[in-house]
Amino acid sequence: MDNNIISSYNEYLKKYPLYSKDAIVNLMVEDGVISPKVAKKIKAGVSLFLLEKPKWGNEISEDLSYTKAMGATFTGTKTKQQAPATNFNRKIENTFQSDTQGDCWLLSDINAMRLTPWGRQIIHDAIVPDGKGGVTVKLPGSPLPQKNFHISPKEIAEAKASGHYSKGDDDMIALELATEKLSKQLVKKGLAERVDQFDDVIGYPSYLTNIKLDKNKIDNSYLSISTLLTGRKRVETDFLLEVNNSENILKFISQNPGKTAAVCTFNHYKDTFGSRDDNDPVHGNHAYAIQKIDYGKEVIVIDPYHTDKPIRLTWKKFIEDIETIYVAAQDNTTYNALKKSVPPEHDKIRQKDHERRLNDLKKLKQEQTAAQIRFKNEKINSEVTNILDNLKNLKDDIKRNEERFGPDLHLNYDDYKSGMSKVNKDNVIKLLEKYPDLIKDLDTYKSGWGNGEDKKTLIEPIINALVQRAQEAKLDKNTIENFRKKCMKELDAIFYTDIDVVITEVRNLLQLLKNK
Repeated sequence: MDNNIISSYNEYLKKYPLYSKDAIVNLMVEDGVISPKVAKKIKAGVSLFLLEKPKWGNEISEDLSYTKAMGATFTGTKTKQQAPATNFNRKIENTFQSDTQGDCWLLSDINAMRLTPWGRQIIHDAIVPDGKGGVTVKLPGSPLPQKNFHISPKEIAEAKASGHYSKGDDDMIALELATEKLSKQLVKKGLAERVDQFDDVIGYPSYLTNIKLDKNKIDNSYLSISTLLTGRKRVETDFLLEVNNSENILKFISQNPGKTAAVCTFNHYKDTFGSRDDNDPVHGNHAYAIQKIDYGKEVIVIDPYHTDKPIRLTWKKFIEDIETIYVAAQDNTTYNALKKSVPPEHDKIRQKDHERRLNDLKKLKQEQTAAQIRFKNEKINSEVTNILDNLKNLKDDIKRNEERFGPDLHLNYDDYKSGMSKVNKDNVIKLLEKYPDLIKDLDTYKSGWGNGEDKKTLIEPIINALVQRAQEAKLDKNTIENFRKKCMKELDAIFYTDIDVVITEVRNLLQLLKNK
């Protein structure tokens, strides 16, 4: 088997992790990746998995027996085990959120619904097996005309292999994939925007991380899986203790068990400002399903990362830390009762609180920006000091060479080269401020007939760094290119560099950057 076939085989293993190894070879034949003749050779001994028949048990199908595989015949017919195995029972078991996906809002909403009889029925009705290992997910609350989304066995297998979706239950993955398909369409049509603040954290653009339907609204603005499944909006409210009777919604949930599915978030400012205790069982910027509210005593919540380990919080802890609560109702009557439990003055105070939070965040961003600038300046100062340390003997070297053109010419060249290799777009201006004659001295260091690559090696980092700095500052492209060409023409000259041209060009560019 050549390297191309080996590579293709490994790709198929990754792409179809639930296929039997036998079925992978069949699929490669049917896809035209390998010929039946090549497949026969693989199965005749090149592939080690055929030599491990005892480990396979019943995985070898009736269509492609061990004898046939080792003999002269081969068929490309799919085996009984070829389709990826899926397990849809239209129920949600314990699931575990992926570290590379920010869909705690979706998982917690589903986990809260599965705690109620009506929620379990809605989930059951929403997931309809197609008889071929896939399912159709029904989302009657979809903002689009399309309400049904098909999920194939292949999509489930690929989702599992990617590591970007929850673990533990195929039904939950199907709900994630269906919501993701809807989100992509909403964003593509301009009906929603993808909140990309977590992209750097999870490492890729996610369509399951806070899909916002209306950026101008404070509440009811994010995609909600319970709304998609029921067609009803949730009651969403920031939990403000300064509002009279703000705890009525908690009292309603406590007194009407089974009628609501509630999700909550906790004070994210504790995380943002670093005041949260390391041993705190809950965190901000994360959604939790509420399993039970024992009013005035305790609250039990479920973390989507560990649905098998409910978290018990004292009433005091819960009330002090709760930030937002989202409640889905079993019917319109319950929804209306929930709305009435929210005090009428809540919206007015909520708006003020929203403005206060924006101001706090603005102040925090200003502090972070100032800190970043300080850190960057400290880093630049350190880099410049390091470069100057490498160049500290340059003037003495020049003086000695002016007195006697001899073997000392390249005495510290490696030091100078090492120092100049550390010049970059961030520190180049500070370096030239600290050592204004640097270009002239580097030119003097290598004098006489022939420029030599050593002179170019020493001076070129300054030119490259200034070009990058100018590009970052968005100076005129022609200006930048003319600067580079004029400087490099002199550094590339065969016999003589007119260093005054380079110095003049550098001085002019520095002025443009200063004016910018």
